Parts: sequence; C-alpha cells; structure tokens
Amino acid sequence: MTGIDSLDPAASTWDLIAVQLRILRVQHGWTCEQVARTANVSRSHVSNWEAGRRRPRRNELVALDEAWSTGALLATLHDYATDGHDHTRVGAYLAHERKAETIEGFNSDLVFGLFQTEDYMRALFQAGGVVEDVEAEVAKRLARQEILTRPTPPKLWMVLAQPALWWQVGGPDVMREQLAHLLEVSQWPNVSLRVLPVSAGWSSIPGSLSIMNSRDSEVAYLEAGRLGRLHERRPEVQEARARLNEIAARAFSESQSYALIEHTMGLVK
Repeated sequence: MTGIDSLDPAASTWDLIAVQLRILRVQHGWTCEQVARTANVSRSHVSNWEAGRRRPRRNELVALDEAWSTGALLATLHDYATDGHDHTRVGAYLAHERKAETIEGFNSDLVFGLFQTEDYMRALFQAGGVVEDVEAEVAKRLARQEILTRPTPPKLWMVLAQPALWWQVGGPDVMREQLAHLLEVSQWPNVSLRVLPVSAGWSSIPGSLSIMNSRDSEVAYLEAGRLGRLHERRPEVQEARARLNEIAARAFSESQSYALIEHTMGLVK
C-alpha cells in the first residue's frame, strides 16, 4: 500500500505535493480536520493526500495556499504535475495496469511486456545493460503477467508492428518460443492481437502507447526508449485513443495476423 515512506518527491511532482502538504500542515500546527474544513473535503481525503494515495484538486490546493499564505505554491505544483512536467515513475503505470479492466495498446518495436516469454524478457534486460539484477527484473515482469490469469482478467486489444516479429531478441530459439507464445495468447478469449504490416506505413509512434481503463480512471501511457509519460487529462487520453484507432484501422485482421506470425516463426533460422 502506498504510504508516506514510499513517496519520492525527487521523482514525482505528485509526491512532492503530498510531502509539502504534510510539512505545511505541521508547520502551521494544523490537524487533518482543520485542513479538511479549509479545503472542503473529508478528513480521510487529507490523510490520503499526504500518503500519496489520492490526488488533490487544484481548487482545494488554492484554498490551502490562501489559508497558509504560500504564494500559490501548491496550486503551481499542481499545474506542473497535471501539465505533464512530472517524471512519472514506472510504479504509477504498473498501478493502473494492475487494476485495469481493459487495456488497448500498440508497440512498434518489441513484444508487449504482458506477452513476453521469460527468455525473451531476460535477453532484453541483458542487452539493455541498465538493470543491476536481471533475474530480479525478470521476476517482476513475470509477476505483472499474473493479471492475465486472475479470475477476472482484463480485456486486451493489442496491435503489434511487424518489425517487432523480426528483431532477433536472444537468438532464434528464443524468438521461435516467443512467436509461438504470441500464437497461443492470441487465442485466449480476453485477447485480441493484430499486426500492423510494414506495408501500412510508419505508425508515427516510436515505442509503445497504452490506454488503460478501470472502474474509476482512464489513462494513457506513452513510452519511448527509457522514458515514459502518463497522461490522465481527458483531452490527452482522447488524442491517444485517436492515434490508436488510426493504427488499428490499418492493421491486419486477427486471422491474418495469426497467419503472419505463424509464417514468421517458420522463417526464424
């Protein structure tokens, strides 16, 4: 569970807001009840704000800025966080992935993390050279895949660019196993897997794009290289959905995609 000890204000503006709220409250000698009355929220809201479990609205922070004479500090931090200046941690993405009821995605160069075999992900981590403990990272990624086998797994609509089928990640044996796994998961009732052929042209997305829906949120996540960015504002999510729809319109059908993956697997030497 998210708590004060897990906050990282150096990596997340939202965490910085949470830390500053607690610091300012303590400095002014206020209780959580006083903060709640000033911001017109419940006491539990304040506790969740300070623990990073809930994000305050701008008008609520404006009320606290005025009460504490902070010179719009909190409201300004809120603007930075919501405008995308925040360096979103991988943990934020994974939290949305775990609770997602539907996931729509596109990947231009690699197999989706949720569909990767153990040897494929191990080869990626070894080639990347950016993790200290490869096996620990493999274990984490395998744990992520448990959402696919839970009693109520998310529905996945995924599009994979054809070049991702060609990259020799880990060598021929690893790739044959990976392609065979893609054929297997494409038949699962909760998965729709399609391929964007190179003949359809460049996708304009150099990496991956995901839209995750849960009962209480809809977010988009764009990742390129080692950088990821989470979008939560409705206009940005709608723009991401438009891009995904455009890609999906040019992708092969599920049956055509299955045949292409099967054909590619036969060409791996």
